Amino acid sequence: MSDSDFYGFWLPFALTNGNDGRGRAWYSSANNRKKFEKVLRAQGFERVPFEYRVKVTVTRILGKGQRLWDSSSIGRGNWKEIEDSLVAVGFFYDDGPKCISETRFLQDDTQRENGPKIHVKIERDDKCTT
Repeated sequence: MSDSDFYGFWLPFALTNGNDGRGRAWYSSANNRKKFEKVLRAQGFERVPFEYRVKVTVTRILGKGQRLWDSSSIGRGNWKEIEDSLVAVGFFYDDGPKCISETRFLQDDTQRENGPKIHVKIERDDKCTT
């Protein structure tokens, strides 16, 4: 990835909005993270981590029959487990602010034939230095 480019890719997962609650049990989210990681490895998503801080844009691509959510609901569901699985396969050294300065969440209901899935765009954060 050059300084002026971005890295974009599709994930074969549907975002959840967390309306069913996260619960107190950590093992459910840990199991979900492992499932996401297994799919990512099987599809060849392993890579070397970015050597600079990045901004991440996560776009929920709606499928047939899905409705747009409130904007505050987009990032509160299963994105954390998906992000953790991206750390596990080498996209980032860590999901903390030293590696990811910002995460934005969008929704797109114009590509229903492609959904449900997630588009992820990773850009260098030129305002940050590591």
